[in-house]
Amino acid sequence: MDRSAGQVELKIPRRAEFVRLARMTACAMAAQLDFTYDVMKDVELAVGEACTNAVEHVKKADCDEILVRFTIDGERLAVEVVDRGEGFDRAAAEQEEEERIGGLGLLVIEQVMDEVDIQCDPQTGTCVRMIKYRARS
Repeated sequence: MDRSAGQVELKIPRRAEFVRLARMTACAMAAQLDFTYDVMKDVELAVGEACTNAVEHVKKADCDEILVRFTIDGERLAVEVVDRGEGFDRAAAEQEEEERIGGLGLLVIEQVMDEVDIQCDPQTGTCVRMIKYRARS
């Protein structure tokens, strides 16, 4: 199978009913690297959680879409979920997640992906970058 670099960008409305489309695309991209079924489902879960966070927590009225960028680069799949919201304080968000039932999206993402980086900027929004390596599957 050819695992050369390739990129797919998906722009979805920032509405819950479109998160499924991002999840399905995540599975399709993970399949390109012959990930096991369980790993494909982990990638799908992580993408779904990141998109759901953008849908539920972005308060900016003019942030009406989410960009999901999938990049296959050799033996890894990198996924970026980008919104134009105001960003968030990660420590405060994690504390809030620990104090309530549910809402464990960031923790779930970090458990199922090999690398996770979250960049927040009040001007440009939030980018959740996740990487899954084929060799670590």
